[in-house]
This record gives sequence, structure tokens and C-alpha cells, in this order.
Amino acid sequence: MRKLFTLGFILFLLLYCGPTQEKVEKIMEDGVAVVLNHIEPYKIRGESTNFTLEKELSIDFARDDIGKMGIANATDFEVDSKGNIYFFYSNKEGDMIFKFDGQGNFVTSFGPKGQGPGEMQYIIWSGIDSQDNLIISDNGNRKVLLFNSDGDLVKETRFPPNVGSIFPLDNGNYISLSNKAIDDKVHWVFSIRDSKFEEIKVLDTQDNELYDIDAQGIRGVNMVPLFKRKISKNYIYVISEERGYEILKCDLEGNLAQRIRKEYEPVEVSDEVKQERKERYEQYGVKVWFPKYWLPICDFFLDDKGRIYVMTFERGENPREFMYDIFNPQGIFIARKSLNIYFEGDRSVCAKSIRNRLYFFQENKDGFRKFLVYKMRWE
Repeated sequence: MRKLFTLGFILFLLLYCGPTQEKVEKIMEDGVAVVLNHIEPYKIRGESTNFTLEKELSIDFARDDIGKMGIANATDFEVDSKGNIYFFYSNKEGDMIFKFDGQGNFVTSFGPKGQGPGEMQYIIWSGIDSQDNLIISDNGNRKVLLFNSDGDLVKETRFPPNVGSIFPLDNGNYISLSNKAIDDKVHWVFSIRDSKFEEIKVLDTQDNELYDIDAQGIRGVNMVPLFKRKISKNYIYVISEERGYEILKCDLEGNLAQRIRKEYEPVEVSDEVKQERKERYEQYGVKVWFPKYWLPICDFFLDDKGRIYVMTFERGENPREFMYDIFNPQGIFIARKSLNIYFEGDRSVCAKSIRNRLYFFQENKDGFRKFLVYKMRWE
């Protein structure tokens, strides 16, 4: 009997005296739920909040064969369900898409530069559909191309100049990035368009003239105003420099489903960065100026579970690492992770998370890059 009592008492302690679950702060604004995240992550009972990385593959982009392909500077890629990796690079002649298998071996190239069927000028957006077809939005030729996994052209759809650039959604609509005059100013506009490219709903806008070159010169960091969209789990996520640390979550019809906000500590632009950038641009006669702080968000990527990984400009635990804020599918800030992932132009993280694997570029000390695949073990 004493043993049963002791066991019951231990269970009582585990159930009622264990780690407590924080109540997530939420409000409603104009009928839309807003998640209010703070500086520190929430503690959610039963939520995996950390992951370890186990290396599976490394492709050295300083390899001679990759150099001969002309893609040593490529950073954009997609991964299909079999683990095949497709690298893109628009700034070259000849084929612009290069397929590697899951072991890092080159398989084939396709999608030559040009203006004919199956040819492209400039890849602006890409994706993989449920049939492992590769989707390419070519802004130069104003068309969307669909290739099968062997590189054969399946379908090609032209779109008119007035819609900007587009990318197809699973429900038959398109997401569009275009320019529009609003209150006598030119804005970038993310919107949803139907199958005939007619605008259905605006998702978000961003002042296109923000930080234009003026008497001060150009902004030395975050030179292009931040305005990004990502698609995952039947939702579109949008970030905008004007919104600060806020992520808009919309459905494929363009309806705003949630706002995800987070408090943050501003990160100052260091004197070292200012001096390096100033010397870089002024040697070409370009004047630069610097804000006191970096933007709160550099870029973000998603996984196929609906988690959001936001790169901040806060330095990480080791050289070349930066801190990433991680949100669960409900938009709740659950973890922070120091990661060494290559990013371009202070605004583009070269990473994706698919089927519990992290795919990303990393820059070596010599300036060359390597492409890495790690198994993610959540705990």
C-alpha cells in the first residue's frame, strides 16, 4: 500500500508541479487574430523547442565541374520529394537549371536562356508541386513554366505585362508582385489574381520609393526595402519593412488569417560594417549613409510542418552564425537557434526545410560556398 501511495504522490508531482505552460497573449484586430510574442520564447507543454543537426550531404561549389557549369555563384534552389536538388542561376548563358541527385551527383541540366518554348530570361520565383513538377516564374519572358523531374517542358503560361510577376497557387489563383500608384506614390503590391490574371485581393503594399537615392546617397545596409512572401501549408506569409517585426498569414484566396508579431531588441549596425561598406561603394563614387539599427528581420523560411524560421541580425554563438527566431504553426515564438546560413544582400536567406531536413548554402572563409543537407532531430 505504501508503494502505491508513493507512486501516486510522484505522479501528482509530475502532473501538477512540472513545467508550467505559459498563456499565449492574443488579441483581435478588425476581426483578425494577432499573436503577441515577446522577447523570450513561450513555454508550451509538449512542444518540441530544439533541434540537433546531423550532416548528410555536402556539395563543394568550388568544385571544377560546378565552375565549368557556370553555377558557382548560384544560391536559389528547390528540392523534390525524392531528395533531388535543382539549382538555378539566371546570370549565365546556356542552361539555367541544374539537377543533382540526393547524393550530390550531377544528373542533368535544362531550361536554356532564350525566348522560345522552354526557354527563360530571368528566374524570379520557383517551387515544386505535388507531382514533383518544377515551377518557374520567368520575369524576363513573362511566363510560368512547368517542367517534370526529367527536365521536359510540361506546360507554359504567358502573363500580361500589367500584372508584374506571378506564381501559381494550388487553388488555381496566382500571387502577383506588381507596381501600383497609391496616393501619388509608387508601391510594390502583393495581390491575389484569378486564372485570368484579374486582381482579386491585395495582401500587402510597400512604398517602392522608400530609401531611394537622394543627396545622402544610398542606404549602406538593407539597400533594398524588405518585402517578401513565402508559401507553405496552403498559406501565404508576407513580411514588409514598413510593418517591422510582423508576419501576415493569408489563405490562398487572399484573406488575412493571422498577424504574428514579436517584440525585439534593436541590433546596432557596427562601425566595422559601416567602414567596410563605405570603402566598397565610395571607390565607385557612390555615397552611402547608415541607419543606427539593422532591420528586425533579414528574411525567413518555412518548413512543411508550418514552422517559421526568421533570421535576425543578432550575432550567433559562433563566427558567421546569426540568431533565428522559430515560430510554431500557430505563430507562437517557441525557440531561438544560432545557425550559419549564407545570406545575400542583407535580405535573402539561402535555406529551406523539407521533410525534417535543412538544406542551405554556407560560405567558407575563402569566399567559396558549399551546399549542405542536415537531418533535423527535434526534441
